[in-house]
Amino acid sequence: MAKRIVKWTLDGTILKLSKAIEDAVVEAEFDISKLFPTINEMPDVQKQLIIFGTRQKLMDTGASAVGESETKIQAAKTKWEELLAGKWTGERVNSTGAAENKKLLNELKEASKAVTMQGLMMKQVMASFPGNPEFTAEDAAKLQEFIQIAAGQ
Repeated sequence: MAKRIVKWTLDGTILKLSKAIEDAVVEAEFDISKLFPTINEMPDVQKQLIIFGTRQKLMDTGASAVGESETKIQAAKTKWEELLAGKWTGERVNSTGAAENKKLLNELKEASKAVTMQGLMMKQVMASFPGNPEFTAEDAAKLQEFIQIAAGQ
């Protein structure tokens, strides 16, 4: 599980953001009633959805700053100013990098299928990881041919 580096608390309609350390000093406050002036008149479920959605939007902006609480806090402050200005745009950031890693792995697997020097070299490396095709003696012989051609022999 990832280590939490920022902490959110709620005081009425004010979201408070601090570093996730003992006796953390509040680094930023976001008054939800500035975005939703009638929030106190809403049913509890609506309030909770608005608060959760706003907090999520503020955290998504700094999600790519893995391990850096100052960057996450500054990103949330910047996004808050945009929200106050009426801009509810932006894309979700995958903070774990899992999608990028999966994409890279798929690209490497595709490259390892090519019967080229680079493809066979990639296949040789990929074969050392579980779930990948075996690097056969035939593959090794073909790779050796490519290496000799590249070396001008």
